[in-house]
Amino acid sequence: MRWTILSGLICIHAVCTVDAQSADPLRFVQWTVGDIVAVPQATFTVRTGLTLGVAAGGILAVSYFDRGLSGEAKNFADSTPRRMRRILHEMGNANIIRPMAAIVFVGSLTSGKPYFQDTAFTSLESIVLANLVTNGLKLIVGRARPHADLGPNSFRPFGGDRSFPSGHATTVFAFTTPWLLYYPGIMSGALFILGIGTAAARMADEYHWFSDVLGGALIGFGTGYLLSRRHQRLTRGMQLGVSRSGISLNWTI
Repeated sequence: MRWTILSGLICIHAVCTVDAQSADPLRFVQWTVGDIVAVPQATFTVRTGLTLGVAAGGILAVSYFDRGLSGEAKNFADSTPRRMRRILHEMGNANIIRPMAAIVFVGSLTSGKPYFQDTAFTSLESIVLANLVTNGLKLIVGRARPHADLGPNSFRPFGGDRSFPSGHATTVFAFTTPWLLYYPGIMSGALFILGIGTAAARMADEYHWFSDVLGGALIGFGTGYLLSRRHQRLTRGMQLGVSRSGISLNWTI
């Protein structure tokens, strides 16, 4: 009986390496170009408009509590060692995190682990793009910082004040979100939680209002999430093949 078990066998291969196209370092150039081209297409949609509207409405709503929450943040400063707050500040310092993310990405290229490379690149790109958005908004909005003693409703568009949104919150969440999504677990979760500590420290030391850090966190998280979703869709795939020997299911991740 020549129709052996092989003829009716379903072979499922979970392949933990990516295919040749995914492993090509030039994919990162293609991703960058594709992501930039996709921005205008994704921006002018009903879904994007609704999402941005809800986010802006939420930030505007919580800004009503900025003064009160600023007082609560001072209690955090009183109960947290200054050195610890300084560490939390540096976690969102773009001048430190951007070069560090770049070093991690370059180092990942020698690792022979495409999935790790994808994560490192996505994190780096997320930081760069999110910082561009935040710096543009800072310039346009021109909100005074809490330590200026001008109140939460002081705005001078293009006037040089740069409180909204928080660049530190943007950076730390743009950096940690891809790692959390690619490698969900205790370590990545702890990094993400430390980002909340960074936001609290920025409020505690009167660099930002609550709505500032919320806006920065949403920009950082949103950028990291969207890029992770785009890049994982490009690198992960499932292929079903039928041959004389049976059916094979190849899953590249």
